[in-house]
Amino acid sequence: MKRFDPDKELAKIQNRSQVGFNASKINNMYVPILVICCSLLAFVGITFSANLVEDDRENFNVKVSIVGNNDYVYEKTVKEGAFSDTVETNGSMGIIYCNSGNLNFDPLTSTISIPYLNQDTNCVISLTDDTNNLEVDRLESTIEIGDDSLPTNTTYYYKGDAINNYIKVNDMMFRIVRINYDGSLRLILNDVVLSSSYGTNNEYEGSNLQKVLNAWFNDNFNDESYLVDGAYSYLNDVDYNTENLLYLDGYMMAKVGTLGVSEAYLINQDVTSSYLNTVSGFLLMNPNGIDNVWAFKNNKIVSVSKNDVLSVRPVINIKADIISGSGTNIDPYVIRED
Repeated sequence: MKRFDPDKELAKIQNRSQVGFNASKINNMYVPILVICCSLLAFVGITFSANLVEDDRENFNVKVSIVGNNDYVYEKTVKEGAFSDTVETNGSMGIIYCNSGNLNFDPLTSTISIPYLNQDTNCVISLTDDTNNLEVDRLESTIEIGDDSLPTNTTYYYKGDAINNYIKVNDMMFRIVRINYDGSLRLILNDVVLSSSYGTNNEYEGSNLQKVLNAWFNDNFNDESYLVDGAYSYLNDVDYNTENLLYLDGYMMAKVGTLGVSEAYLINQDVTSSYLNTVSGFLLMNPNGIDNVWAFKNNKIVSVSKNDVLSVRPVINIKADIISGSGTNIDPYVIRED
C-alpha cells in the first residue's frame, strides 16, 4: 500500500493553484484586447450604416431668388435632411414667397434654413431699405397690367376708386387688389356670397373666418396651376399702418385668406369710394385687441366684435397670362387657365 505523504500532496495542490492562477491571469490579459476589437468593429459598422443612410437619401434642389437692392440667385443641390446656409443679402427682409417647399430666413445673419428638406424648394426673398419700399405704392386707376415700366421688385396696389381692375377667374368675378413684386396678382372676390363671425377667440388660425374661407376655396378650386400661395398678415394688430405691409410682425403663407387691416387702409387712403365697400361690411384678417376684430364697413375701417356676423371676401393669388380684356366691368381681364 502506498503511504500517504502530507507534504507531497500539499505541494501538488499548490502547483495546481499556481497553474490556474497563471491561466486566469493570461485570460484577463485578453479582455481589454477583446473590448477594443469589439469597439472598433462597432464603429466600423456604425460608419458603414451611416454611409448607407447617406447614400439612400435623395437629392433636392434649393433655389432662392433674392430681389431688392442687388438681385442674386442662390442655387444648390442638397441631400434630404436638415439644411442651413448663408446667402448674399443687402437690406432688411420684406417678405418670403415660396412656389414650392418652405424656407426660414434670418436677416440678421443672412442665413436660410429648412428644418427637414424633403422636396425641391423654390423661394423668393424680397428685401427693402429706405430707397426701395416694396409694399406701399398705389396704382392710379388708369395704369395697365402689362405696363413694362413697372419694377419687378415693387408691389403696386390698386386704389379704392379703380375701375379697371376687374378680372374673371374660374367663372367668378374678382377685383385685382395688387400686382405683387413677382408679377403674380392678388385678387379679392367681387361678389359677396359668404358671411361669418370671426370666432370665439381672437386668433385667426382655427377661427370661423378661416374655416369659411378654406371651405369656399375647396369648393371652387382643385389643383389649378395658376394658383400660388400668398402672404397674409393675420396677427393681432391694434395700431395698423402701412409699414406693417412688410409683414415684419408676422404673416402666414396660404392659398386663401382675406385682406389685412393695413392693406385696406392703404387701398382706401385719400379716396371717397371703394371697390371694397359692401352694404354689410366684411371681416378683415386681423384681430384688434382682446375682444374686437377689424372690418371694412361704410367705406372705412372699423372695429367690431368678434361675434358680429359680417360678409367674407376671399382673397387668392394667381400667376397666369392675361389673354383678353381691358379690366372694366363689361370687359374684364380673362386669364389662361389651362
